[in-house]
Amino acid sequence: MSTPRIAHRTTHRLSINAPADLVFSMLRDASHWPYLDGLTVYSERVSGDETTHELRTSVVSNGSLSSSHCWRVFDAARHRAEFQQLNLEAPLQQLGGDWEIRQADGLTVVTLNHAFEVDDEHLAERINQIIEDYSRRELEALRASCERLSILLQHHAPQGQPADGSTAQPTAREA
Repeated sequence: MSTPRIAHRTTHRLSINAPADLVFSMLRDASHWPYLDGLTVYSERVSGDETTHELRTSVVSNGSLSSSHCWRVFDAARHRAEFQQLNLEAPLQQLGGDWEIRQADGLTVVTLNHAFEVDDEHLAERINQIIEDYSRRELEALRASCERLSILLQHHAPQGQPADGSTAQPTAREA
């Protein structure tokens, strides 16, 4: 008789003072993560393209180095990214989730959802604590990096050009 799998879900949310496009691009391009987030020591896109790819990362978690592979799928129009960890070891049977990025009240709200299944309920709380700690640190690192980059882009944007890279619309007086 097999041990029953028990599903768990977590949600973490943070507001960032930076454009949603910038936040989404920071999530999509993991090549710079070792320089920005303080958690990742190695990151490489193993296969795929800008919309779907396999990512290999090594991170420091709970004082030790761990490596993982995940499959990521991006929806740029909706500012959404889904991820699924690959090659998991027992007791973890499934680990995945998604990032949702949306504008609200002049800020970008980032929601990080995780879903995981374990076959040992006694370890579920420990896994949940690890996800809690890592998600909090990851979101804070994303916030700090995006806000710094947004300020730099604003200071270095050509005059008359918005910092987010969009084309300025002429006013009625200019038209």
